[in-house]
Amino acid sequence: MTSRLLVVTSASIILVAASLAAQTKSKTTTVAPKIFAQELVTQFTSQHNDDLEALELAIGTGRSCRTVAATHIEDIGEKCDKDEMTAMRKNEPFVEAPTKDDPVYDITQPLHDSAGTLIGAVGMDLKPRKGRHRAAILARARDLLRELERQIPSAERLMEPTAR
Repeated sequence: MTSRLLVVTSASIILVAASLAAQTKSKTTTVAPKIFAQELVTQFTSQHNDDLEALELAIGTGRSCRTVAATHIEDIGEKCDKDEMTAMRKNEPFVEAPTKDDPVYDITQPLHDSAGTLIGAVGMDLKPRKGRHRAAILARARDLLRELERQIPSAERLMEPTAR
């Protein structure tokens, strides 16, 4: 599958991400945004809770890239950092191995929609397992990414409100 680069992010995605950032930084808001991206993160994490400690979806490229959905609500609205930008620029995973302070594999990968267009990055915190080596962890992260991407028709769809 050939990857195409999403050059311009729609203004609505940027505005919604900024709005989500303001809401989640507010002391009074502790509820996840009611958009398809957050619903997808919640369902996907629940389905794969044996592997996933946390999941984040960041949409956009360049300066407009922001986290739009996450397991940890306080991460929503954050600008993309080195992990996301490197994964998107190099089109390969950015991997941080477990440490004493952070005992999970932090794997950030370029995120594509189901048509293969680069739309952002996905960060996964994968739980290490005894006897499971780095190569097996990376293979599992790739499998999870492919499953997730099949459920994303477009960046715009991720931002659509849900009924819940």
